[in-house]
Amino acid sequence: MKKLIMLFLLVFTFFIFQMFELQAEGEYYPLPVGRNYLDLGNLTPRSDDPNYAYTIDPIRVIPNETYTIVLDYEFLGQHSDFLEFVYILIEEYTDTDQYNLLINDDRTNLRAYIEFEPVTDLILITSLPMMPTTYDAIMYVGTYPDFDGYEPYIDPSEVMSYFGVLPVDYDELLTTQEIKNYLQANDPYGNPLSISIEEDEYSLSNKLPGTYQMIFMSTFNNITKRYYLDVRVFDATAPVIASIGYITMPLTEKASVASIVSQISVSDNVDDMDSTDLVITTDTYTPANQVGLYEVIVSATDLSGNTSQLTVEIELIDRHGPDITGPASIYLYTKDEPLTNLLILNKYLILDDVDGLNVTASFEFNDYNQNTMPGIYMLTILASDTLNNISRFSLNIHVIENGGPVFTTDEIVLSIDTASEMSDDQLIEWFTNHTLSSGYSVSHVRVMFNEYKNMENTEGSYYVYLSYQVNGEQQTSRIRIDVENQDDKPNFYVYLALGCPVLLGIAGFIFIKHRKK
Repeated sequence: MKKLIMLFLLVFTFFIFQMFELQAEGEYYPLPVGRNYLDLGNLTPRSDDPNYAYTIDPIRVIPNETYTIVLDYEFLGQHSDFLEFVYILIEEYTDTDQYNLLINDDRTNLRAYIEFEPVTDLILITSLPMMPTTYDAIMYVGTYPDFDGYEPYIDPSEVMSYFGVLPVDYDELLTTQEIKNYLQANDPYGNPLSISIEEDEYSLSNKLPGTYQMIFMSTFNNITKRYYLDVRVFDATAPVIASIGYITMPLTEKASVASIVSQISVSDNVDDMDSTDLVITTDTYTPANQVGLYEVIVSATDLSGNTSQLTVEIELIDRHGPDITGPASIYLYTKDEPLTNLLILNKYLILDDVDGLNVTASFEFNDYNQNTMPGIYMLTILASDTLNNISRFSLNIHVIENGGPVFTTDEIVLSIDTASEMSDDQLIEWFTNHTLSSGYSVSHVRVMFNEYKNMENTEGSYYVYLSYQVNGEQQTSRIRIDVENQDDKPNFYVYLALGCPVLLGIAGFIFIKHRKK
């Protein structure tokens, strides 16, 4: 039993060793970098016949793929005269299988070939006819119809592809020929070689910022190498933000920052941009509520990451004087207390949209000056704010003559009962008759206002305001009614007297009448 176990371990160890050996061999013999698998440096003449050669090291192949070996007549030498008797021997490296393949003749093209399909990944050529005057021999993946020319075996360390990057500014684009002129290809002896373009994404593009690949190739000794060039078009130009200049704006007409930004134009050499692409980075203007200088800083960034910014200076100013609101005309009677300048100003609200009530007011023109003579007097109020913005307001003061006839007589004492029973129309009738008995003819008598009405039982003095015409001239007057309390007499007496003389002639008439009595 122990012997069986030992035998099993030995077999298993051998198998594992073979696996590692095969893996190591596969790594040691890499696939070629070019098309040709046949390394002439790996061939050596056979000792029994120097006109045949064999491979020293195995050739790495792809299992179950069709391979073709093509030999030029110049490579075969004299063997080309006896191709019907010439064989190529191939041996599987890890097997004892051998292939004795009769060579096929293509006399038209002065070539001979064989096709085979290996089942392992390593093979040995044990017999290859070889009397070369040239070195045109190739082994490749494919059939004979796939043959398109000889190509030397390329060492695995040989660089077949080159890579590079060419930055190109979008504002200074290069032509295809200018890019091609950046590259040079030489043979192993330093002689220049021609370069052709295999692929060109750059020339066919719109050349916007991005990467475009161009593939250049050059051939020498049937070996073609390629240069993969990434043309990277970049945009280094920042957007242009057009200045809208220094902005002055009344504080009371302050526009939104969005409306200001919308007036700014933006352009870019590559991207389509407008004011909607602007970003506000600094804004001292929006929260401002006083006059002063403020700024809004905006920035714009294009799709390439280029950024520019603009500072917009905005000065908020106060251009308006205070608003003056109040009556355009003031009416008072000649017998009223004249209005002082302060009393007149107190009738007006003077308010500034910035300073509020912090304003100064005076009279720029004053034709009134507390005049009590009847007439119309013009005044102009001048108001200014803290920034000396001024405004004016013109008004008229109407001084009205309210003097009328003055009646002094004993007969016009009415009992309170009689006075209280008189309506406005009866009072007008009594007034008309009474002035007529005094020698004056009045007409168009009208009660303008009656303070006595409904105040018959309340002690005090009350006025009845009358409007009438004397000799065709409109007059106004007021009659005072005194209500007094007395214990031994009727409770109220009505004393009717015209408050002020209407005309000097009426006063003279009354004076003469009293002299006659």
